[in-house]
Amino acid sequence: MKLHCSELTGWVVVFGLGVIVTSARGVMDDFDGDGYVGTSDYLYFETCFDLSGPGITPGFQECRDFFDADADGDVDLADFAIFQKAMGHLPIPLRDTFGSVIAVDSTSPYSGRQTCAGSCHAHDMSRITNGLHFQQGRTDTAGNLQMHDDIFNDGRYWQWSRGRYGRWVTGLELSRKHNETESELGISTFDWIQSCTACHPGGGPGEFDRDGQRLYDAATGKFGYEALGETPASVRFDGDYATLDFAESRARPAPWNVTGLSEPDCLFCHREDRVFVNGVVVNHDWRAATLAAADRLVNSAGDPVPAFAAAGTAGQGWFSNLQINGSAASVLDIDYSVGVSNGSLLEDAARGVSLSPSSLAHKPIDKMCARCHFQTINYAGVWFDPLDVHYRHFNHLDDKDPTNDIPPERSTACNYCHPGNIDHNFAKGNSPTRFWRDDLDWVNFRSCRECHLTQFPDGTPNPLKHPEAPDVPGNVMVHNIGFVVGDPGPMQVLSCEACHIPYGVMPYTAVFDSSVTASFGFIPASVFYSADPLDPSNPDKSRWYPGFVFKTDSDGQKRLFPAGLVPVVYWADWDQNGTPDDFTDDTIAPINTWRIKDVTGGVPLPIVTDDNQDGRPEINRPEEIYAYIQALKGNDRYGRQIAANPVLVKGKKVWYEDSTLPGQIGSFDFLGKGIAMEDWTPYIYGVDHNVRLRDQAWGTNADNPQLGCRDCHRPDTLDSPVFDRKILVDPYGPDGKPVYETVRQMTGLNPP
Repeated sequence: MKLHCSELTGWVVVFGLGVIVTSARGVMDDFDGDGYVGTSDYLYFETCFDLSGPGITPGFQECRDFFDADADGDVDLADFAIFQKAMGHLPIPLRDTFGSVIAVDSTSPYSGRQTCAGSCHAHDMSRITNGLHFQQGRTDTAGNLQMHDDIFNDGRYWQWSRGRYGRWVTGLELSRKHNETESELGISTFDWIQSCTACHPGGGPGEFDRDGQRLYDAATGKFGYEALGETPASVRFDGDYATLDFAESRARPAPWNVTGLSEPDCLFCHREDRVFVNGVVVNHDWRAATLAAADRLVNSAGDPVPAFAAAGTAGQGWFSNLQINGSAASVLDIDYSVGVSNGSLLEDAARGVSLSPSSLAHKPIDKMCARCHFQTINYAGVWFDPLDVHYRHFNHLDDKDPTNDIPPERSTACNYCHPGNIDHNFAKGNSPTRFWRDDLDWVNFRSCRECHLTQFPDGTPNPLKHPEAPDVPGNVMVHNIGFVVGDPGPMQVLSCEACHIPYGVMPYTAVFDSSVTASFGFIPASVFYSADPLDPSNPDKSRWYPGFVFKTDSDGQKRLFPAGLVPVVYWADWDQNGTPDDFTDDTIAPINTWRIKDVTGGVPLPIVTDDNQDGRPEINRPEEIYAYIQALKGNDRYGRQIAANPVLVKGKKVWYEDSTLPGQIGSFDFLGKGIAMEDWTPYIYGVDHNVRLRDQAWGTNADNPQLGCRDCHRPDTLDSPVFDRKILVDPYGPDGKPVYETVRQMTGLNPP
């Protein structure tokens, strides 16, 4: 009797890479005979295991034939140990978007969806590609579309999703689905894939529109809107099927038929061998440049190359020629023989190419994570700080045996605290940025508290305590609650990270300013911070000290966490809704930056000067603000007014026109007013890595232990490096100089 899928039930627990074991009946443990020991075989094994056990012969001969690895007549834990080692990939044929096996001399882009689904993941591909990294907020965990105006129900109608796709980003506002004119367009889905997805592994908005239709079907030659009975004329200003020519501010049909679709690129993360240049993974750059080319990409013969579809192929290095001009590729010659030569691909007798098992990685390497998460990991120029205890331990750098050290290009330490699952929703903490798929916060995440605390605040043992994680030093209850019963204590206010990540060393972006030219203006932390937390002007720029924000910890308690606060300077339109004395029904909506460029030409207005002499002109004086407000009251090239009441959001203030005031410009602090608008820091980067041991953390003093508490507790001198450090709130005040507040001022906390 042969078992069938319908007779087997169970949960998929783990899958990975390993050796292939064979038996007289073929591949040992490959019950379904698909040539791959994968997740469905795990289900079969689990059923056979349930039917057997030590000394118990399973009722089905197939269980013994495929899973009794030690040939003792039963299926038990010894067989399970062997089964786990046997799980892994055989060579996987590369396939194109039509599902056809790719020949070595083909110039068709490889399809991650067809390659992986065609081999063994067909049954769970939709589940995998519903993960946050693929969907970027387009769907929820059940796969339901979530895109709609005012996604957070707080009046910010320009926010369409809870992830990157559809979130307002200075200069890159995603167009709503339905628009009436060009003036309403921001960047479309097509523009988003071209400009914003170097860190997007394909799938989601790269394949499907906001109605759930495939954007373009190469097999039928039809666009997704045609399935709904729409026409090119009716989707002229559709947020998925239009694209805005930013040079001419002209809407045109999005040429998905030319670029192809950005399908899931599994190898974006699961490729073992990478190309490093000066310690940087350049596969990411190849992919990004190919996407940026959009419908302008050709091969050496001048023939069109579908850039979105080919981005995954380029990112794997399977090309003989890639010419990059600026940030975009201009020429791409796909060449799979390059992969055969370097061993990432295998060529068979029929000249078809397959992925080599040795080129696949179960766990993504850290440096691929860091290419996208560089703001939270020391990346550009500095890798994990040598003092980072977790990185050192996970890579065996803290023992005396140099032979077991794992080098940076092989490290997979990120996966330890951020494990993935079959849903590909990798464990995340609580992003301090307002609303970032909060439903996934702390799910499966290995936090400080879970690994290190021996007991919880109520005194009960912690069953998640990791055996290798050292106990918290000193009195455990001090770390949980306080010094005495009933005392709220420091650790009900401070997170573990607040003390154990005292500073950052990465070249952090401290300010985004799009006010002068309506283009991104990134200003590094070195301009505003230094190695002296009380004196940001100190010339020592070897480190910087973060601010603090309250966020919900893994146990549900709100605590202060270190974070890089990024003030954003931008123009907006203030709608007072006819009630100037009532802020609660107001909206301050960001202005699409291409419309600002329409009246400024993308260059500073003549009145703008560089008051702080840093080489970057800034808008800070009343006369500068006034000049821009008058310009933004004008019309765009389509004759539509850009803003009825333009305002500048800078620091914690809104700067607006008021003819009764000197300089005709007034300002007010918008915090707590109830206005639907973006915060002064819509970008907040959690400082969660580079954890220090006790001796390098706040609260310790090697020379005089009694002075350790003085790191925070200085009510007499108010010069605590923790609570009196200076945090940037406005990159330039009216005099052009930066404006700071202390943590004490920002939080209202005054440790006695």
